[in-house]
Amino acid sequence: MAVTIKDIATKLNISVSTVSYALNGGPRPVPEAVRDRVLEAARELNYRPNRVARSMITGRSHTIGVVPPGITHNVFLSPYLQHALSGVANAANDLHQDLIIFTRFEAADTEAMLGYLLDGRVDGAIFIAPSLSEDATRQLAASGLPCVCVSIAPHEGMPSFSPDNEGGMRLVMEHLFTLGHRRFAHIAGRPEMDDAIARRGAFEAFLRSKGVPCPPESIVNGEFTMEGGALAMAELLRRGSEATAIVCANDEMAVGAMHTVQAAGLRVPEDISITGFDMSPYSGIVQPPITTVSQPVIEIAAAATSALVALVQGQETPASRVFPTELVVRASTARPQEDLLTP
Repeated sequence: MAVTIKDIATKLNISVSTVSYALNGGPRPVPEAVRDRVLEAARELNYRPNRVARSMITGRSHTIGVVPPGITHNVFLSPYLQHALSGVANAANDLHQDLIIFTRFEAADTEAMLGYLLDGRVDGAIFIAPSLSEDATRQLAASGLPCVCVSIAPHEGMPSFSPDNEGGMRLVMEHLFTLGHRRFAHIAGRPEMDDAIARRGAFEAFLRSKGVPCPPESIVNGEFTMEGGALAMAELLRRGSEATAIVCANDEMAVGAMHTVQAAGLRVPEDISITGFDMSPYSGIVQPPITTVSQPVIEIAAAATSALVALVQGQETPASRVFPTELVVRASTARPQEDLLTP
């Protein structure tokens, strides 16, 4: 049978509460000599604390809930999610926190989601690129559960740790515009995701600022996956797109779009330039390597985790942060062919 604090108390002929205070560092003080005896007895008896019982006493589980983007098959193959989870795990380890990844709820099922998060298993939650409904957002805000977001937060009360989506897209668009491109198309992310909304908004704003047309048929939404990018690019070709530059909402989409373009007998970048966002490993190993926007995903996720733990510990609500992005120019972008043919 497992050793309990009652066994330690019996061995030392002291009260169970004194043993508990010594092992848990309170809430009442214990003389140092008594504490040393308790710790020594615990080692001799090979005592292992019951974390569930301890959490009932302290009110904390020292466990963080992690809610990935809307669960689909193979979602954990996403380089973005892998980097985000790595950043969360790094910071959680440094802060002596455990992690529970919630994979069984649907964003539309608000009651189930809140039930999972509020059943006492976690002290707080990190949402990674969420696509929460307005109802879920409102109820989550009212629940009192400490939460942070890796990405743009779904409501103002949740601290947000995100890349500079608008700035990154402006860098891409300036690069393509300087090369001479004037006919653009955008493969956008899921329309309910705030990062996708911000990137599309920056794409459209840039074209307006330059007086360049942006017809509705030049924008196609899709999943943040290679398949999503391939299908969206196929739709653009079906619509007869004459864009010389395809601006994708992330790198996986850009890889899929490039495969579709090449399968159609077109060349990248000679016929069509393609850009991504994220600087995932995929973007650098395809041919040609993809011009993209680098964002510090691991750093962003680690900062969000540290902020959540501070929030759980009752410290001042951390301020949201926007992290800088950088343009990485590679071989998937070039001057448009029509420009090269101009004498």
